Amino acid sequence: MAISAARIYEDAFLQGLMPDPHLTVSEWADEHRMLSSVASGEPGPWRTDRTPYLQEVMDSLSPSSPIERVVAMFGSQLGKTECGLNWVGYVIHHAPGPMLMVQPTVEMAKRYSKQRVGPLIESSSEIRERVKPARSRDSGNTVLSKEFPGGILLMTGANSAVGLSSAPIRYLFMDEVDRFPGDADGEGDPVALAIQRTANFSNRKVLLTSTPTIKGFSRIEAAYAESDQRQFWVPCPECGEFQVLTWAQVKWPHGERKAAFYLCPHCEAELADHQKGWMLENGVWRAAAAGDGKTAGFHLSSLYSPHGWTSWGDIAVEHGLVHKDPSRLKTWVNTKMGQCWEEQGDRIDGEGLMERREVWGELLPADVAVLTAGVDVQDDRLEVEIVGWGRDEESWSIDYRVLWGDPSSPAVWEDLDNLLRHPLGHSRQLPDMTIRAAAIDTGGHHTLKSYAFCRSRQGRRIWAIKGRGGQGVPIWPRKPSTKNKGKVPLFIVGVDACKEAILSRLRIEEPGPGYLHFPMQRDGDYFKQLTAESVVTRYHKGRPIREWKKRDSDRNEALDCRVYAMAALQGLIAMGFRLNMAVEKIAEHPLKNAMPEPGKVQQKKIKPKRRVIQSGWM
Repeated sequence: MAISAARIYEDAFLQGLMPDPHLTVSEWADEHRMLSSVASGEPGPWRTDRTPYLQEVMDSLSPSSPIERVVAMFGSQLGKTECGLNWVGYVIHHAPGPMLMVQPTVEMAKRYSKQRVGPLIESSSEIRERVKPARSRDSGNTVLSKEFPGGILLMTGANSAVGLSSAPIRYLFMDEVDRFPGDADGEGDPVALAIQRTANFSNRKVLLTSTPTIKGFSRIEAAYAESDQRQFWVPCPECGEFQVLTWAQVKWPHGERKAAFYLCPHCEAELADHQKGWMLENGVWRAAAAGDGKTAGFHLSSLYSPHGWTSWGDIAVEHGLVHKDPSRLKTWVNTKMGQCWEEQGDRIDGEGLMERREVWGELLPADVAVLTAGVDVQDDRLEVEIVGWGRDEESWSIDYRVLWGDPSSPAVWEDLDNLLRHPLGHSRQLPDMTIRAAAIDTGGHHTLKSYAFCRSRQGRRIWAIKGRGGQGVPIWPRKPSTKNKGKVPLFIVGVDACKEAILSRLRIEEPGPGYLHFPMQRDGDYFKQLTAESVVTRYHKGRPIREWKKRDSDRNEALDCRVYAMAALQGLIAMGFRLNMAVEKIAEHPLKNAMPEPGKVQQKKIKPKRRVIQSGWM
């Protein structure tokens, strides 16, 4: 018997009048959520007691909670995204309504839908039966849209103003907000645009999650500062005193970081990683500020990672690998401590860098394992830097050339091709080394000629690249774009991330991870160009935006070439090249003529003209 349209309308109307259930999000997850093997390292039924710190976060998203906005400033791999997915499942099953999920980009939203939302639907029968299969005609199930009785889940990127400003939304989930662009298609801050869509709902819920980035520019830090600033206090298994876990209390025997333990500041008991389970089970969230009564903020570092995930020893070992390299230490601070990185304020002194030039002769330094090149294209020349890379991205400026000529004619490109083919002798008893990869900027001058040069040299890993500024743009993309006039693979390079790494590494004073070596041949103009840019802050519609700027009269080709050479290395790594393994392999070969290791002679430390304020993490 067919059901009339009036009956369907009446049922939907009555369902809308029903109050939201008293079941909380964490209770729903424990009863209904299944983790698939595709998206989880621990497939099977969800257990909130595995990550007890997530219970209060999830329950704050329940309709029974008076909290309107939830802010989760977490380190990486602590379950904050799974927490959001549990909320999505709860909404579809128990409290339907229009919901919007925002990722940093539309492409990431599509990938997230396939890798996380899709498995969520398929692995939980209660959700699967409410979202029709994508193969059904007019099912309402697409990559970025999932319809269900009483509501719809929309997914979009923070770079799409259209996706952020259409229909009203009751539930809003914004993931990794610190990676959002500063502006969405010229229409303003994407967070503000998305939140505006919830204005019509008095019972709205908003979830913001992210690992923090740079102090003063971090969205999640600013949102957390407006909240009641909750921290997770756990008891010591020995004395029972509650405390917030801090990095300062992680200790290890000399030279044995893997054996790190936690030293209780109250009773000085040495707590082992396996005791974290009991500590987390008995932990409590405590607010450190009054807040506005509607915003709950949660901060958590990876020190709280459950036993079997990330241990204190793992965190200590990673710190040992990166603590001398500011660019990698910054990532550790963000992802492991869940804290913002504080930039050093002083500009690098280019003249001071000349004092640390070295002599290493005509052969490649002994620790160089691979060569890359960066090429900057100008109206009347090509500028090229060849860089040698060693363990943990210690680098040597092997050669810097200016190839004069009109890039619209073939002669200067022939000169470049010969330079990139030219083999270089090594200090160790190895065959001559050639450039493994090169990145050529195509974003400015003579773009089509640059495309043509790269097109026939893909097999030699001579890549066409285009720089893109902005926070959160990775140094090397997951895959290239082919939507260009040259029809060549075009790699979008995160130039700001490269510049931050280079400028922070110039502050390293001792050879080792990240240190930059320069030969005696580099002159003052080279170092002036290398340090020509600095970070400035401008405000767009009230929000601070970080930009790299130089004075109009300054040149910066040396910095650009180093950025592209660094990007080429990251391109190799993305292909599976293992730098440290290559270093170990070449170290098996003896030095030629048993000479002292080149590159270690006439070493001079940098002497900045002004005192540089070091970050507390240094």
